[in-house]
Amino acid sequence: MRSPLAIARERLSARIFLSFGFLFLVVVLFFSGVYLYDRWQLAREAFMREGTSLARVLAFNARVGIVTHNTGFITGALDGVTSYEGVVSAGVYSPEGKPILEERGALGSGSPTFPLPPDVNGALKMSPGPIRFETAKTVEFWAPIILEAGSFSEEELYFGASSQDIRERTIGFGRVIFDKGSVTNAFRFLVANSILIALAAIVLWGILAYVIGRKITRPLDRLTDGVRALRDGDFRKVDVVSSDEVGRLALAFNGMVAALEQREAERSRAQEAISALNNELEQRVIGRTAELEKATREMESFNYSVSHDLRAPLVRLKGFCLALEEDFSDKLDSAGRFYLERIMSTCDQMGRVVAAIMSLTQVSRGELCREKVNLSPMVERIIAELRESEPQRRVTVIIEPGVQVDADPRLVSVVLDNLVGNAWKFTGGKPEGLIEFGAVASVEGAFFILDNGAGFDMAYAERLFRPFERLHGHDEFPGTGVGLALVKRIVDRHGGYVRIDSGEGKGTMVVCSFRPLGMD
Repeated sequence: MRSPLAIARERLSARIFLSFGFLFLVVVLFFSGVYLYDRWQLAREAFMREGTSLARVLAFNARVGIVTHNTGFITGALDGVTSYEGVVSAGVYSPEGKPILEERGALGSGSPTFPLPPDVNGALKMSPGPIRFETAKTVEFWAPIILEAGSFSEEELYFGASSQDIRERTIGFGRVIFDKGSVTNAFRFLVANSILIALAAIVLWGILAYVIGRKITRPLDRLTDGVRALRDGDFRKVDVVSSDEVGRLALAFNGMVAALEQREAERSRAQEAISALNNELEQRVIGRTAELEKATREMESFNYSVSHDLRAPLVRLKGFCLALEEDFSDKLDSAGRFYLERIMSTCDQMGRVVAAIMSLTQVSRGELCREKVNLSPMVERIIAELRESEPQRRVTVIIEPGVQVDADPRLVSVVLDNLVGNAWKFTGGKPEGLIEFGAVASVEGAFFILDNGAGFDMAYAERLFRPFERLHGHDEFPGTGVGLALVKRIVDRHGGYVRIDSGEGKGTMVVCSFRPLGMD
């Protein structure tokens, strides 16, 4: 079972009820305490006044009996005092404090004799008027019995006579003993009644606090239900039953619901329009993709057919040139032999161009199979083949070991063949060539190839990746003009990038990666 504090944390009405209840309880306890304290003081003062008056009455009525030594008068005075409620015992005593006659009251039991309080004789001699002594259960009231003689009245004796006059006129003392329980019982009865009245007031106040709390929180509960319905997509307005702060809050909530409902309708219409546009765009993309794939297939088929159809005539043409050179070389003069050599050289160059076109076509075919590839051994193999083809060249090659990339090994080999081959080719005009291969330290998955070759003007850098575009003459640096275009197509297929930095006569640096730029 949950505690009231846990319920109060969840419900405002419970907090209002507990707050009002606690406040009223504090007020009731405070005023009840003040009232009961005041009533206790008044009851005690009345009790003390009554006891003092009764003791003085006893002293006055017993005076004749003491003077005449008539116990009957004393007994009559004692009977009148002991009949009062709450009197335990009453007695008449000599000036020295010795009992003359004692009588038990209605609350007394056993012997009417009560021991005298300590130092009672000294207190009686010193006090000019009535005195009292308190114990845990009783209160004693003592009043002097004054002899009427001379010109002194009782009031003059109490308030105007000297100590000598008091001793001369005092012929005894009247003693009345009251039980404290009488005033305590009356006060207890008053406390019980006060508690019953306070409980009734607390119950009534609790009912009133509950009614007030419900009246305050009922509109808030309606707002809460409206918020929950709004959360579930139900644009339901709440009833406005007042014009106070809660009513204005309900009006503001209804305005918000109307605005949200309108916005939701606009959003739904916009979503439908977007869905329609997306579907239309998707259909366009599918159509354009199909057209592009068809055009690509047709282009590849065309390139392959052209390359295949060109290769056969070239082979036959070169075969005829070789037969002409072999059978009729003695009949050809120098000019004829020169033309024949140029024809054969052109056939070889055209064969390389056809092979390059076929390579461009084959790069776009086949599935891309990525795996970890160590580039350093590939570069070493390519350099060894180049050195074997041109053993007379002096080229310093620096290869960093363990350079790895995540790419298709077959296509990576094509990229390195072209890049390393270009570095070797363009350092051919240097007496001491330099080629360096390694990983880019600050970029993961990227590598570079650096050479001290001829270089080129960076203003024409965009032309390098176009097929058959060349920045150097064929006589100076032979080639097909397809190598870098092939490199760019392979790198793009991997989603990577290739960058070139160069200068005329300052060499070239190529940075290549098979990963997107943002992933490095």
